[in-house]
Amino acid sequence: MSVPQRPVVAGVDASPEAARAVALAVEEAGLRGAPLRLVHALSWPAADLTTSAGRLAGAVRRSAESLVAETAAGAEAALGAGRVGWEVRDGHPVEVLRAEGAGAQLLVVGSRGSGGLSGLLLGSTAGGVVLDAPCPVVVLPDETAVRARDRRSVVVGVEGRPGDEEVLAVAFAAAAARGTDLVAVHAWQDAALDTAFQSLGPVADWAGVLDAEERLLSEALAGWHDKDPAVPVRELVVRDRTARALVAAALGAQLLVVGHRRHRLARLGSTTYGVLHRAGCPVAVVPLGGSR
Repeated sequence: MSVPQRPVVAGVDASPEAARAVALAVEEAGLRGAPLRLVHALSWPAADLTTSAGRLAGAVRRSAESLVAETAAGAEAALGAGRVGWEVRDGHPVEVLRAEGAGAQLLVVGSRGSGGLSGLLLGSTAGGVVLDAPCPVVVLPDETAVRARDRRSVVVGVEGRPGDEEVLAVAFAAAAARGTDLVAVHAWQDAALDTAFQSLGPVADWAGVLDAEERLLSEALAGWHDKDPAVPVRELVVRDRTARALVAAALGAQLLVVGHRRHRLARLGSTTYGVLHRAGCPVAVVPLGGSR
């Protein structure tokens, strides 16, 4: 007896951001040959349906069900009959999507809610979901930040530390599904080292440092060429802050893949935070165990 494939999940509401998230979720489900699940989080408080508040809550629920059913019908027209399921669930959007992530292979969310400054604000729902999601989360960029034609490549951030394998697995699979190449980016910048080397002037062996960083990236990629020989890999080592280097490398990419290490404190790491605020393409955030 075959085990049902886990779905791609997207949240649905009446916003343009949600419509874009659903469109990308349909694309991802198609690439993966996976089912699609659409969910609307209804945070209206439960009430006695005999009261006026209860009747209003019932009307809100029916409206939500109509919206999600219509959205699901459009998605099914693209994916095929029986590929799309939907549900209206009670609860806060962040909590509902996190719970859905436990049984999903991917969550897709928009970057911002209504309002906000272009390219600067990450919506509370997207940020909250990424913070502690149990599966990879794809976050759409602000559509007004970057406009690029003929996007190609999947870009992946490689740290050269435990967790790279999980991130590379997602990135290679994404590149293979899209029939494109993979750009593996390793960025390094050490403020203390920079200060020390600047005081040494021309004596500083920057070439030696760069050689060491290149070896680190090559070692992290060792064996992956054999696992996915159909995916061309380009290696890029950059002396810069990680978030800035990744955003620059992914300006014309189809997807940027990064890892997110869960912190003991409830916050996003600086790289994840910086990438999600500035990226010009969809970002896949892969949760990594432990904290740093």
